[in-house]
Amino acid sequence: MTVYDQIITLLKNNRVDFELHEHEPVRTVAEVEEKLPFLMDKMLKTVAFRVKDGRTILAGLRGHDRIDYRQLAAFCGVNRRAIASMSPQAVKDDLGFEVGGVGPFALQPNVIVLLDKHLAEMGTVYCGSGRNTATLAIQFADLLRVCGGEMVSLARDN
Repeated sequence: MTVYDQIITLLKNNRVDFELHEHEPVRTVAEVEEKLPFLMDKMLKTVAFRVKDGRTILAGLRGHDRIDYRQLAAFCGVNRRAIASMSPQAVKDDLGFEVGGVGPFALQPNVIVLLDKHLAEMGTVYCGSGRNTATLAIQFADLLRVCGGEMVSLARDN
C-alpha cells in the first residue's frame, strides 16, 4: 500500500472530511506558487529531518515560513548539528512520500510530527497527500486529531 493510500485510508477510517485537488506535479514551494497560487495562503508544507539518534521529524509550517533549527533541536533534546534535512531521495526511499507530496503523517515507527503553532489559526489547510499530483484540503483541527502531531513553535521570526 502506498503512502497516499495509507493517508486516504487513515482519513476515511477516522471519518475526516477532506477534498483532494488533483494537479500537475509540483516539487517545491516556488512551483506551488507558480502553478497552484490558490493554495499559497493556506499551504501547510512539511519538511523531513533525520535526527542522529534515528528519529525522523516531519515538521509542518505555513508555506512561506522557515524552520528555526535551534527551536527544532531544542524540542528534540539534541544539539543543532544532530539534525539534518533529509534528501529528496531519502524521503522517497525511507518514508515513501513523493517529493512535493510530503504530508504531516506519522505512518512509521520513529516518525514524529511537529506542527508550528501558527497553523492553528488557519482553518482549512492544504497539505501533501503522499503524491505530488494531489493536495489534501482539510480542516487543521481534523488533521491535528489524526496525524499524531504535536503543536510547537517551529517557525523562525522574521
